[in-house]
Amino acid sequence: MIFITQINLSLLEIFYLILLFFLGFSITYFIMPYIIRFMKKKGYIGIDIHKNSKPEVAESGGLSMVFGFLGGSIFLLIFFIDFSNEIIIICLTILLSGLIGYLDDRIKLRSRYKVGLTLFTGLLIFFANFFGFINIENPTFPIIGKMRLTIIYPILIPLIVTVFTNTVNMLEGYNGEGSGTCLIAVGVLLICSIIINTSEGLIFSILSFSIILAFFLFNKYPAKVFPGDIGTLSMGAMIACIALFGSLEIIALIVLLTHIFNSFYYIISAKGFFESTEIHRFRDDIILMKDDFIKASEEKNALFTLPRLILSKGPLKEPQLVKYLHILTFLCGFLAIFSAFLIRWTNESINYVLMMVLIIVICFVYILFFFLFPRIIDLSIHIVVLFVVMIILLVLVDRFIISLSLNELNLGFIQIPYNILISVLLIIPIILIWYKITIRYFWNQIHKKNNMTS
Repeated sequence: MIFITQINLSLLEIFYLILLFFLGFSITYFIMPYIIRFMKKKGYIGIDIHKNSKPEVAESGGLSMVFGFLGGSIFLLIFFIDFSNEIIIICLTILLSGLIGYLDDRIKLRSRYKVGLTLFTGLLIFFANFFGFINIENPTFPIIGKMRLTIIYPILIPLIVTVFTNTVNMLEGYNGEGSGTCLIAVGVLLICSIIINTSEGLIFSILSFSIILAFFLFNKYPAKVFPGDIGTLSMGAMIACIALFGSLEIIALIVLLTHIFNSFYYIISAKGFFESTEIHRFRDDIILMKDDFIKASEEKNALFTLPRLILSKGPLKEPQLVKYLHILTFLCGFLAIFSAFLIRWTNESINYVLMMVLIIVICFVYILFFFLFPRIIDLSIHIVVLFVVMIILLVLVDRFIISLSLNELNLGFIQIPYNILISVLLIIPIILIWYKITIRYFWNQIHKKNNMTS
């Protein structure tokens, strides 16, 4: 990672970054109408299932984002030559992810194959790092600091790419849902790149933000184009690359909490990876009403998702539901920004005045949003409580586990320190308890709503 202060951004370089933003936005925005016409001409049409009129919408619009990223990357190769190796690897990663997504759009790959192929995409970054073409640093945790995972972490890189691409892919289905939440997430990563002082994070966040913004203008309600898997996997790959190359892995996980929770609910309730069309045919999480309102399914075996959880308090129209998903991602962004400061203070002296100001600002924002959007108060509190519990857990791990002199678990091809293994295992019961609480909360809301209407 090259620090922003190390490259001493001049006014000219700042001007280049502004040009980068407008270039990425312009390529994506102006190529979109041609892609829409091309997809319709080829018959690559999706049905907007959350409207009773069932309008036909052009599919695979995410192709424009791939073109936008490639165009912006050529600009970067000319004016930011110090990052040429990283730019090449990221371009190849986006291209491979887009190719997998396009294949899935056309021939509908089984979910397990799609997961396997995205794992293969992550191997590109792994081998580039293994042979020294690029340098992926160990992740830095709030409070604990940089973890010494010299052997383990590089092996986990393909898994990280797979997790990010597929979690973004799973939170998609409503107009502007996936592109809007990813736009917010990348915007937060851009801010956190400045806080943590990472040039790679800053540059690739600016390019990704401009591209997703241009696409969002066509994808928001009422959608003129769907991203398709080529779009969702590409956006997930962009976020994964920003996280890996900018040392923002933990920040990215926090800002994508809505995506991660949705994926967790989805996988647990589906009992594995299945193609969405196969699941929704028999276990749809929502029900479309005659007036275009959407309500949560009350079937016991229905798929459990974040939209279903939000709808447990009553039906909403599609734009309202998407707005709540955007707000939840926005609120997670504040937690991510606070975590970015914690990471910076892990290596520097803590500015307690700034910490208190941040806490007050975050509390004020949350209270304001609770007042404006009472439907998501409980969900937001659940996320904050889980975040606080994880921070407390990090403090306990730092004080009592990391410092222990323990042996390593020898698996033959890899050795895992026992203190790291214990730290990871501590998270599992917390996640399971949180899931049980969420399920109970959902059914309590359903019963409460039914009692009020009866």
